[in-house]
Amino acid sequence: MVLIYMRDKALKVGFSVSAKVGGAVTRNRLRRWMHEDFRMLRPGLKPGKYVFAARSAAAHTGHRAMGEEMRRLLTRAALFKEEGR
Repeated sequence: MVLIYMRDKALKVGFSVSAKVGGAVTRNRLRRWMHEDFRMLRPGLKPGKYVFAARSAAAHTGHRAMGEEMRRLLTRAALFKEEGR
């Protein structure tokens, strides 16, 4: 998974899954998983524009692994709100 972030005043998100990842059912399932994982993390995130792109390896991973990858990307990019703010 890849994260693209741009600063902005509002929090917006987009999800991209290429046709190279698999068929429509697989792509839609991955988008639903990413949407759900982001929904759970959203209250703790800084405002901005987020775009998550799933790579072809995502078709062979589980929901939990994708959620952990999303959290790892956001932590690595320091996009979680700081405590007390």
